[in-house]
Amino acid sequence: MYPIINFGLLQIPTFHLIISISISIALLYLSYLVNQNKNYPRKIAFDLALLSMFTGFIGGRLLHIIYEAPQYYLKFPSQVFQFWNGGFVYYGGLITAIFACFLFLKTKKENFYHWADFMIPVFSLSYAFGRLACFFQGCCFGQYTDAFWSVGSRHPTQLYIVFAEFTVLFLILKLKNKFKNQINSSGVIFNSWVFLHSLSRLIIEFYRDDDRGFMLLNNISISQIISLFLMIISLYFLKKIQIKEASNI
Repeated sequence: MYPIINFGLLQIPTFHLIISISISIALLYLSYLVNQNKNYPRKIAFDLALLSMFTGFIGGRLLHIIYEAPQYYLKFPSQVFQFWNGGFVYYGGLITAIFACFLFLKTKKENFYHWADFMIPVFSLSYAFGRLACFFQGCCFGQYTDAFWSVGSRHPTQLYIVFAEFTVLFLILKLKNKFKNQINSSGVIFNSWVFLHSLSRLIIEFYRDDDRGFMLLNNISISQIISLFLMIISLYFLKKIQIKEASNI
């Protein structure tokens, strides 16, 4: 792994560099999508992007502090604010960001699904690139294996996630193209992403072996429990959308 890019006197943390690049790519993609579709005001789109980044950062950090290492932070409270040393839980950030965006759109009297379907490919792209940061940092690593594609004799679970997310992105873009002229399909793209994204995380988690992928009951991790919950919720809403569209025919 390459956690630091060394240029002599200048040393750049690879994780932070890749995250910065992934965010930049996502914002450029968002700008492109806004230019292609005038039904989505640029200001609201970028307000949502910034809100997602900020609240996702806070939510991911808080869940790490509260769930993963509460005793450590009670002993060393000043470490709470030293986020550059790491310590984030992805699902904490995701759920917090979704909830924050929902409240924001409610205050703007905007339809949540209208925007969620539009924004989720941007997030998916950023997430796929961002997980490369985990690979170079060396976190979120997998179990030992003698498979020929192993990295350091371990499953490269970070790269599994990258590949899985690009596959999910491809599928939802195909779905988005299919429903582009159907107004009543609002929510299909977002909930389909939630289901596919959670399914991939559920499967890949079985191969993970780092200290943040520890197992609970019967070798099921907390991330897998959250994944199962999100899959059930997304299927429920997809069914509701299907029933609603059928009633409008």
